[in-house]
Amino acid sequence: MADYHRLLRVARGEEPADLVLRNGQLVNVLTREIHPATVGICEDTIAYVTGPDDANCEGTEAIDIAGKWLAPGLIDSHMHIESSHVTPARFADAVLPLGVTTVAQDPHEMANVLGVAGVDYMRKASQGLPLRVLTFVPTCVPAVPGVETAGAGFTATEVGQLLDDPTTIGLAEVMDYWGVARQSPRITEIVKLGRERGVILTGHVRFGEDRNLNAYLAAGIESDHGKMPPERLLARARMGMVVEVCCAPDRDNIPEIVELWREHGLLHNVVFVTDDVPPSDLLAQGHLDQGVRRAIALGMDPVDAIRAATAGPARRLRRNRGTPGTSLGAIAPGFVADLIVLHDLASFDVHLTVASGRVVARDGEMLAPSLEGLAPPPAALASVHLPALGAPDFVVRGSGNAAKARVLLNRGRAIEARSLHVADGVLDWKSSPDLALVSVWHRHGHNDNHAFALIAGSGLRDGALATTYAHDSHNLVVIGRDEADMAAAANALRASGGGYVAVAGGQALGHVPLPVAGILSQAPVSEVATGFDAYVGAAAELGVRDTPVRLVTSLPLPVVPSYRPTDMGLVDVSRQAFVPAFEFSG
Repeated sequence: MADYHRLLRVARGEEPADLVLRNGQLVNVLTREIHPATVGICEDTIAYVTGPDDANCEGTEAIDIAGKWLAPGLIDSHMHIESSHVTPARFADAVLPLGVTTVAQDPHEMANVLGVAGVDYMRKASQGLPLRVLTFVPTCVPAVPGVETAGAGFTATEVGQLLDDPTTIGLAEVMDYWGVARQSPRITEIVKLGRERGVILTGHVRFGEDRNLNAYLAAGIESDHGKMPPERLLARARMGMVVEVCCAPDRDNIPEIVELWREHGLLHNVVFVTDDVPPSDLLAQGHLDQGVRRAIALGMDPVDAIRAATAGPARRLRRNRGTPGTSLGAIAPGFVADLIVLHDLASFDVHLTVASGRVVARDGEMLAPSLEGLAPPPAALASVHLPALGAPDFVVRGSGNAAKARVLLNRGRAIEARSLHVADGVLDWKSSPDLALVSVWHRHGHNDNHAFALIAGSGLRDGALATTYAHDSHNLVVIGRDEADMAAAANALRASGGGYVAVAGGQALGHVPLPVAGILSQAPVSEVATGFDAYVGAAAELGVRDTPVRLVTSLPLPVVPSYRPTDMGLVDVSRQAFVPAFEFSG
């Protein structure tokens, strides 16, 4: 926070500012207009906003931005740094040049691997960066207890311990929505704790606009995100939810919100978020800036599009004109000096990024790399607890001479029954060329669980794909057509400390090492993205038609309809109960 007395002297013009941005066109998200302005900054705080005809605007550094636009730094109020697969410092270096100056992270990926220690690492490693990182406390570790085994388990005790730290701001997305509605003890106590503490309660829910959703909202949960049709977005806004509109390519909801904007005008409780942006998408398309850019291109008023990524999320995060030194989301006296200078408003081309009063990025490049604030804990560098596996470990065995298999379709959104042969105690699924075997292995050292299921329609003709980044428990997931290649894929990740790999003929064709908890790398985003491109290319050569990252990553998440394979078995998500993947007979 800027020195109080000096700040006021700079505001009155009695002392030079540290940084002056002269003659810009200010995107005023407070009044929804654009007007000429000069901005003076004292230390990390905006001291004044004045007209271009004010001659008393001296500064230690003065930049003439005539012909350019001034806007607040972008704020992502719901995201997971882990989806970029790099540490917080490397993530900061990737997004600051894009105009993102604040993110609110939910580190539940790291929590599911390392528990409280994982959250502490992500929180502490994010401190002292030029990127402002606020931290929510994960609530669903694992996502659904009793149907999967994560690396840790959170109750109200662990959540309360993390909320005691003043750098945490609330409860991260409550994904156990059935548990909330039905008042399951664990999630009920966690939500009640958040209510008692008066913190932000973040949501993610698959209910329609029914009484279950009313119960979820009555519990005090404030928001939802995920791809939805316009009518559902509007219904949630009408019910008072903060509607977090995802702008990442996989769940781009920007066209739908622009349609609503045309019909209803500005919806004050709509904000843009990214949720998850993989490294290749981050490099190719951007981060939160892509949502603003796309909304403008589709016809939304630029001020309203920018407002949905600045003032709106600042209010949602309780950082709009509250405690001095914490006000974000607008360019006004007393607000934190997080702002961007744009070459062009329509294309949202960022020229300068100013974070806490310092120019940190220019024309797509960091002026200096962010320093790693904290080394990963030793447990994070030894998180894949699996024995060496062989081809026999990926053979499905059973009695009799026939079996009925429940086969996953469309990545688990449906199942169909298939009749298969059994010979000498071994299930013959490979005679069906459209099938692949899914194997999920607990890899956190708590047990030796593993389970099998079959999936149709992946396109995989040969070889195997594997990852240790599999929502949300991040166990080892292997999908393959060949048992020996499945074992080779598992062993490659065991040796590298985790990551992604595509294998054929016993050789790794594309390998992304993620040695930090099996989900992160300390390399720059560009380097990690190159590895992902190789993995995706190798998977395509093996015939995968679906997005090969999403195929292995989202398959075991037991809060997404309708059937999901975990380390404990095949889960019927709506009933939160197991169903047999195979029934042997004869």
